[in-house]
Amino acid sequence: MNEWLSHDGTAASIPFTLKGRKGQVSVSYGMNDDPVKAGFDSLPGLSFDIDRCRGYPAMQAHIETYEGSGYRTFCGWIQIVTNIYLDSHDPGQATPETFVSIDVAPAFQELDIPFACYGNLPQFFDAPCLNLGRYAELRWTADTFLTSIPTRSRDEEIAWLLGFRWGYTENNIPGMSPTLLPLEVTGAQVWNQHLPYLREQFKGWKFKSE
Repeated sequence: MNEWLSHDGTAASIPFTLKGRKGQVSVSYGMNDDPVKAGFDSLPGLSFDIDRCRGYPAMQAHIETYEGSGYRTFCGWIQIVTNIYLDSHDPGQATPETFVSIDVAPAFQELDIPFACYGNLPQFFDAPCLNLGRYAELRWTADTFLTSIPTRSRDEEIAWLLGFRWGYTENNIPGMSPTLLPLEVTGAQVWNQHLPYLREQFKGWKFKSE
């Protein structure tokens, strides 16, 4: 169990195949029980007390086993976040606003790179919090994908290897804690649904339909 994760966290093992070799990804997911152990204190320039992130979700995915070696180990993580905001708690009065974004570190957002991280069997960690802003309610959903990465040129297609979905809801009711969404293993059809967005946002890359 990860030190930042509450004891009621969940886990999943997801198989994949990359360059003809089989592997397994392990996903740990649950409530962020310790923002310091989750690393928030290492992030410069935060404008809020990191203890406010307690109770929000945290997720870590790592490649537990893989039969390949050398250049076969190159792969990446792509995460697409869908935020649905409501301006009222009354369903009859609420006007939903939907925003879709690619999850890339702020320092790399101008580099036209679709990957949250990439390299030799990279692991991926994410712990969102305090995204409600001025709205009454928020449903924050992440579609997370392990993918191949081009190794010689951008003419090579980025291919889906596996996917899963997770997230949370929050609202502005005093004393109300965030509610975590269940961890869900997804198929290639979810990747395909996001391809129009990826192709529009990253025209210099090629994405493979599955």
